[in-house]
Amino acid sequence: MTAIDQTMPRSRDLYMNKLKLARDEPFIKIITGVRRCGKSTLLDLFEAYLLGSGVDRSNIVRLNLDSRLLRTSVRDGDALYDVVRSSMGPGRNYVLLDEIQNARDWEGGLISMYTDLDADIYVTGSNAVMQSPDIEAKLVGRYIEIHVLPLSFSEYLDFTGEAGDKGRAFEDYMKYGGFPAVALTKPELRNTVMDGIYMTVLDLDVGVKNGIKDGALLRDLAEYLMDNVGNTVSAKGISDYLSSGGRANSHTTIGNYLAMMERAFLLYRAPRYDVRGKVRLKTLGKYYVVDTGFRDLRIRPWSYDRGRVLENVAYLELVRRGYSVDVGKVGIWEVDFIARKAKETIYVQVTYSMADPATAEREMRPLMRIEDNHRKLVLCMDRFDGDHMGIEVKNIVEWLLSD
Repeated sequence: MTAIDQTMPRSRDLYMNKLKLARDEPFIKIITGVRRCGKSTLLDLFEAYLLGSGVDRSNIVRLNLDSRLLRTSVRDGDALYDVVRSSMGPGRNYVLLDEIQNARDWEGGLISMYTDLDADIYVTGSNAVMQSPDIEAKLVGRYIEIHVLPLSFSEYLDFTGEAGDKGRAFEDYMKYGGFPAVALTKPELRNTVMDGIYMTVLDLDVGVKNGIKDGALLRDLAEYLMDNVGNTVSAKGISDYLSSGGRANSHTTIGNYLAMMERAFLLYRAPRYDVRGKVRLKTLGKYYVVDTGFRDLRIRPWSYDRGRVLENVAYLELVRRGYSVDVGKVGIWEVDFIARKAKETIYVQVTYSMADPATAEREMRPLMRIEDNHRKLVLCMDRFDGDHMGIEVKNIVEWLLSD
């Protein structure tokens, strides 16, 4: 593998384009995403873009509240406001703030900046804090969220320099996932780095931030969900399963833990949608892990579950592309994903291979029973792009690399 300069900012065009589009719009821009997905690096890239577009350095205020100096001197929102104001140059300023949760009442400081200063404000912070239920109430009407995921496969190729052998690179991507720090680490150290990220997210962003005392139950629940990627589950069903194995719990506790893991962006939930009844169902749903590397790290060898890993990769890519994603119910059959964006709807099935006629018929059956004219797509590892029984079939690697 070609040596990579880990200090060099890498391209994250999808998110940079969102930041550029939001530039100077009258909202605070809050950048969210799982720990170590690249939020701070995104601010580095945006700062470089501002300088390159002609903004004077004196008009950029960049503060990282993880700094020891700032943590001791900027203890609350009022102090943060004073530091930002005193650091501004004349005219329009761009305020880039990392780890803002280290200042108490940071929301109050942001609102004061938004109200008083000629400033365009960009913020990152702890996921558990940024996603707490009262943030929306405190900042209502004043912010927009830009959500960041780990690397897409296209970004992974850019980071690792492995574009010459896309097939092998995709095998690594499914196994190790897309955290930038993992992609830029020697293969022998990737699991060590990934384990550190995983345990920090689970223990700190979920466990400590929410005062969870039963850490063993939390770990068992997370591993159960990663093992059941692609299966419909419920809080009660999970509770019953864990109880049968001797892990005391209640379905209310399980439901609370699930919500906490979602707020930390460890897991994403896809609810079920009845295609014929045109209604979102309250029962059951599927969970997908934020990075397939976590699943490989914690669950039995990934090669036994390639279909599930592919489904997880496809789900994350649809979310990355801005779709709202549900699991489809068509009578007694299921469609893996219903992806919606503006007026566009796509029905998506994901399978490892369509070579076996029985598998092909099973994947096509639900799509054939949908009577509307929205796009229907099957993603697989087969080297085949075209129609099968009138339904579009695409190689998933090529789809991931398409616009």
